[in-house]
Amino acid sequence: MAKDPTRDPTRDRAEQRSAYLPPRAAKARKLILRSQLGLPWLLAAALFGLVILVAGVLFLVKGGRPGAPWERVGPVASFADGAVTQAPYRAGEALVVDRRGGTLRAFLVAHGSCPVVGASDGFARPCTGQVWDSEGRPAPAPRATSLPPPLRAVPVTVARGDLYLNPPPTRPRGRQGGG
Repeated sequence: MAKDPTRDPTRDRAEQRSAYLPPRAAKARKLILRSQLGLPWLLAAALFGLVILVAGVLFLVKGGRPGAPWERVGPVASFADGAVTQAPYRAGEALVVDRRGGTLRAFLVAHGSCPVVGASDGFARPCTGQVWDSEGRPAPAPRATSLPPPLRAVPVTVARGDLYLNPPPTRPRGRQGGG
């Protein structure tokens, strides 16, 4: 059998295809499938699948709780909704949790003779006359002889019904006085 010299060989291959591809799509298909993907692609896909599986298992084992440096404070239900609550934290410090206005904020404050409570426009320690604004900055008060130190805002989050705090770095104790 003699080949027809007028017949286009690319047309013969196109007729062998099972589906029609427009010329632009056929050209793109040739570029993509010019070489086989091979074993490296198979190994890479298996490796990525394994990484995703390990990450999922670690997340499930951890239970959605934040890791270090976050510290568990206690159940969020122990801090009254719509109120300001003070809880002991570290030696010499207390944690003030503000759940007013549908938000959850926390501040660190030095221990005092009475707890810090919510005031109309911020926070107050009624027994000493100390007052802070809504951001924890000291505010002048009629009974206070000097401004109190500011409340230190600390990041908090809730995970599985527990309140977690990202503690600030401990402050190094400096020397008092000069010399």
